[in-house]
Amino acid sequence: MIELSNVRKVYGDSTEAVSNVSLEVSQGETATLVGPSGCGKTTLLTMLNRLTELTDGEIIIDGTPISDHDKIELRRNIGYVIQEIGLFNHMTVGDNIGIVPDLRGWDEERKKERIGELLDLIQLPLDTKERYPESLSGGQQQRVGVARALAAEPDIMLMDEPFGALDPITREELQDEFLEIQEGLDVTIVFVSHDINEALKMGDKVAVLNDGELVQYDSPRDLLANPRNAFVEDFVGEDRLLKQLSLIPVREATTSPSELDERTSTVLHPDDTLKSAVQSFYHATEPLSVVENGQVVGSLSERDIRSVVSDSAEEGLPNKYA
Repeated sequence: MIELSNVRKVYGDSTEAVSNVSLEVSQGETATLVGPSGCGKTTLLTMLNRLTELTDGEIIIDGTPISDHDKIELRRNIGYVIQEIGLFNHMTVGDNIGIVPDLRGWDEERKKERIGELLDLIQLPLDTKERYPESLSGGQQQRVGVARALAAEPDIMLMDEPFGALDPITREELQDEFLEIQEGLDVTIVFVSHDINEALKMGDKVAVLNDGELVQYDSPRDLLANPRNAFVEDFVGEDRLLKQLSLIPVREATTSPSELDERTSTVLHPDDTLKSAVQSFYHATEPLSVVENGQVVGSLSERDIRSVVSDSAEEGLPNKYA
């Protein structure tokens, strides 16, 4: 559990970078911090591991104020991933991953085993540990950066635009891979992004910041369904409905089929998104069959979709999508 209570950061020139921010991140959750440049999201992130010292307020991790922790020990217990990655080019990949376990006194066998586990987790061959970072692609280096942050089995990870420097295709691949990795971990993550789409995709909760203030802190679906004010509504974009549809799986809108229902030529899977369902409706007659493991488990129509999207967004849903 991470708790921020009335956290402020004021620099020497009286610039208030963060203003009275209060929020909680539950164990195992991912909270994304998003907002325009200069909104205070990176400052807020780096206050969690005391790279930036807060001016007022309190940050508590698992019931203990971070001011009670030794700075160095605090940082060794918190994984940290940045956009620039920060790998040491004169060290092998294995040595890069093993830095924090080394500092924490792990024996060689335990460290070797952990490096192997992490290379498997990030889908890189075991012999990658003998290579040097410069021989890897940008996406591979970013994977190694994530592995290094996970090496000492931290309870918390801080990620500052970790995929921001990558091309769009590699970035989306790494987002998907990280979401898969995250499912098997019990790690609390705070993730900074400048991209609202990434923030919605990666976060269990999304914190929208502006001018150092926390404007709204909600689940992605609640944020899209009920933006608190005009700033949030504008920031999430005019395609708010499509973003909402991209977060809802078909299974949530599926209706049970009757015994007479026949399988349609175009089918959906329960884990497809409603956004992909809408796209399928352009090319097929609704309702469509929802099929899992070869069996029809339900059907989906425009009416079914309308039943699960928010009332505030429903007016943006196309009528037969035309």
